Amino acid sequence: MMALSVCAGCEEDAAMQESKAVIEGVIRAGEFPYVLFSASVVPSIEGNISDAVINWGKVTISDGKDTVILTGRMDDSYMPPFVYYSFDMVGEPGKTYTLTADFKDLHATATSRMPMPVAIDSVSLQHTNSASLRTATLHFTSPEESPAYFYVSMQRYGHDTHPMPCLMGTIMTEVANAKYSLPLMRPRIKIYTEIDEEKYESQFIVGEQWIVYLNRVERPSYDFWKAFDNMTLFSNSPFISANESLPSNTVGGYGVCSAEGSSTLKFKVE
Repeated sequence: MMALSVCAGCEEDAAMQESKAVIEGVIRAGEFPYVLFSASVVPSIEGNISDAVINWGKVTISDGKDTVILTGRMDDSYMPPFVYYSFDMVGEPGKTYTLTADFKDLHATATSRMPMPVAIDSVSLQHTNSASLRTATLHFTSPEESPAYFYVSMQRYGHDTHPMPCLMGTIMTEVANAKYSLPLMRPRIKIYTEIDEEKYESQFIVGEQWIVYLNRVERPSYDFWKAFDNMTLFSNSPFISANESLPSNTVGGYGVCSAEGSSTLKFKVE
């Protein structure tokens, strides 16, 4: 996400003026890994954001037994618009994944264990003052292991190529086998490419179909997504006004490697 590339360079300390590796790596249960790899940008320095994109890096991911090299390609649905991916590894709960990213003098590594997924019990829809709009709530039961950490992402079925995080979509469960509910927000899908075309909204349009992801993660990944959530919620300009870096589980750079025990549910807004 662009938030990673820009906000990584927001501190005033002189040491932060040096470019460092920035990664956002995700591997979900039953899915292939993808990684965004860029260089940190200091907003006060002249230059284009596109200069931060790394097209010729070497990115690998290992599950402790097998290691695969990811292939890079242009993809405008991501920001930065270049993604590294592989079809040679599928996420498995219980495994620990190590991501390595290298380009010239930039080097970063991150490790994350994938927890067991927790099923989504249901998504309930609530009527609003408009006949064409609904609000939605996700319901799930917490696992035996507590505390457990989650963030929620969504994508429109048939429209979006990948899920995006929902505003106020992070939750920590502290009680085992308890019922939890979380209001769903439309993700801000197009904000990076078309300014203000689509904003975070609490209402869904009748007739739309959505896929919701309940992503169970380890505490370091949760801390990242919680901080990103708070920064987006409380900042007037979430990409350039933060005065400190986001939490990270990355050594040698910024960002997050997130191994996610994800469960999904498809629903239609009626």
